[in-house]
Amino acid sequence: MLQDWVTIVLLAFGIAVGISGVVAYLRLFRKEKLFESQSAKDASLADKGPDAEQKPTKG
Repeated sequence: MLQDWVTIVLLAFGIAVGISGVVAYLRLFRKEKLFESQSAKDASLADKGPDAEQKPTKG
């Protein structure tokens, strides 16, 4: 009876660690993807020059 309880606790702990690991990985993956898209956008703006963000005005 005691072995069943220990087995259940260890399985629950393993599942919790696995789920938290997946969540942590996905958070890092999303942050990395967001950082790459922002740095690519910044790099393309830097290539166009300092006035790339300004909209042309009709005068």
